[in-house]
Amino acid sequence: MDIGFAILLEDEYHNYARKLELELCEKFGLCWGLKQSPHITIKVPFETDKLSPFVEYLESLAKEIRPFEVKLEGFNYFGNKVIFLDVKENSPLKDLHFRILKDLQSKFNIKPHELEGKNVKFHSTIATGDVTKEKFSKAKTYLKKYHPKFRFTINTLGIFYFLGEDAGWIIVRRIKLGKNER
Repeated sequence: MDIGFAILLEDEYHNYARKLELELCEKFGLCWGLKQSPHITIKVPFETDKLSPFVEYLESLAKEIRPFEVKLEGFNYFGNKVIFLDVKENSPLKDLHFRILKDLQSKFNIKPHELEGKNVKFHSTIATGDVTKEKFSKAKTYLKKYHPKFRFTINTLGIFYFLGEDAGWIIVRRIKLGKNER
C-alpha cells in the first residue's frame, strides 16, 4: 500500500480550491486533482505493508506540535502538468517536514524522496492531468482572473491512502495537533 502525510486545510481554502478544481476539470480536462482532498503534502507517499505503525507515529508526533500559521498566495506550476497554490515557506512548516523525514528514516528505514528535504516545494495542487500544452496554457490564462491569498492556522494532519488509479486517494486518519499554549 502507498500512504502519505499531509496538512488538511481549513474550510474556506478547501472550498475555494474545490471550486477551482471543478472549473479547471470542466473547462480544460484537468481532473485528476479531484481524486484527493485539498492538502499540503508534508511527506511524499511511500510504500508500506502496515498502516497502524504510521498512524501511531503521526498521532504521537501531533501531540508535540502546536498549531501554526500557513500562507498560500498565488499560483505556480510544475512544468505543463500541475497547477498549484504556492505555500509560503515558514520555519514551523519546514521543521515539521524535516522532523518527519528524520523520524521515518530512523524508526522505519524510509528514505526521503528526491523532492523532499532541501528540494521540497510546499504547495497545494489545484489541477493536474494529461492534457495538451495548449489546454494547459489556456488554463493558466483562465486563472489570471483569480488572486488567491489565504492565511490560516494548521490544526489537522492527515494520512492519505492510495486505493488505485481509478479510485485515487482517501484520508484514512485525521489527527489534530495537540500541543496548546496555556
